[in-house]
Amino acid sequence: MDNLYTLLRSADNSRTPPLTLNEATDLLNRKKAYFLEEAKTNPLAREILRGGRIACDGLANPGNDNFLAGPATFFRVHELLRKTRSKNLPLQIGNAEFCHNDVVDLFERCVPNVHLHYAPWCSPARYTASLGLAWGSTLLVAHLVARSSDSQTYLDAGVLYHMGLYTTLAALLYTALKKNRDVRHAAPWNTAIYLDLNTDLIRRDLPAAALARKEFIPRQRGLFKTPDFYYPLARKIEQHGFDAELSALLAGQKTAASAASAPENQTRPHP
Repeated sequence: MDNLYTLLRSADNSRTPPLTLNEATDLLNRKKAYFLEEAKTNPLAREILRGGRIACDGLANPGNDNFLAGPATFFRVHELLRKTRSKNLPLQIGNAEFCHNDVVDLFERCVPNVHLHYAPWCSPARYTASLGLAWGSTLLVAHLVARSSDSQTYLDAGVLYHMGLYTTLAALLYTALKKNRDVRHAAPWNTAIYLDLNTDLIRRDLPAAALARKEFIPRQRGLFKTPDFYYPLARKIEQHGFDAELSALLAGQKTAASAASAPENQTRPHP
């Protein structure tokens, strides 16, 4: 089943810039239709589209610069879920209360690769992926070392013992302490910011939404990412800070498209 993110991205990929105003309006309408269809059955998407309320009354700390106290956005929902995951606190969407994992399920219908379901720190399910990765890498290295040393065995016993011990401890400690995301997947913060920018433009029926592509938004590079990079971007979107840049970009693309469609054999009259 496609999620909202993949649907909007498919709309982006259906047109190649430069875009005419008609093409931009068509893309806006397609993105809006995807969002409205999701909002029919997803109360979280519906609340975000109308700029409503998402909150957790049991969370004492409102976060960086009181950020968590703002209106419903995808990035704000992600941060609320991340900060309430270990406590399994309920969240309020509009005037209705939902348990933590139900909100995660609604959120995953829009944002892929989210790993924010509540799981006790001692739950075996919490460690399955990290331990599988640790033991799998240990077996692979032990096999490669055994082959390179012309050993008669398939696995090197020394590597199995030492590397297996250290990777198991590292997997257990990392999984117990690191709760925000699975580093094997793309950070959902990038996706949430992309959806928030599109939501802001769709809500106001601006054709510039056609150019609100993921490639346009600044991204944090590297394996380990921090949400601190995205707080200023989230604030900028809420204040319509990308309007001028996207409008100028769309105007430039319209000019380029008009120039490209002009007759090539048009000549200037002689004086």
